[in-house]
Amino acid sequence: MKKLLLLSVSLLIAAVSFSQKIKVTVTEAQIFNKFGTHDNNQVIESPDEDRGNKVIDCDYIFDLEKMTSTFYSRSLGGVGNTLPIQNVSKKGSLYILEINDHGYYDNSFKYPVKVYVDVDKNTMLYTIYDQYSNRSLVQQDHKLKIKFVN
Repeated sequence: MKKLLLLSVSLLIAAVSFSQKIKVTVTEAQIFNKFGTHDNNQVIESPDEDRGNKVIDCDYIFDLEKMTSTFYSRSLGGVGNTLPIQNVSKKGSLYILEINDHGYYDNSFKYPVKVYVDVDKNTMLYTIYDQYSNRSLVQQDHKLKIKFVN
């Protein structure tokens, strides 16, 4: 009986830990871009464009059970969307989420996105490759709060 109870509790803990959502609230971010295909560090260290620090107010909710990424921006007047997460990998406290975004004005445009969320270091990079203008973009979030929610 004790073994059954222990197994039940273990399964419950595993289910709860997997069904968590990561919520990231961002209040300051900086966008860098560089023409061509580059890794994140190259884009940040030698960008073709640096848009400077911007005060923003938005949430990202990454649902690891439903495999969805929801974005909501209060600073843009309530703009938001939900996209499917294609893949999640985890390296220690770093979650790497792969998402296919679409065009703001034309939904037929597709943009591969990788989001790097480190829950211990409290950092997030939102990276996009724009194949239509051959640009690598990195949004480095400077002021943010990361928490697990159910």
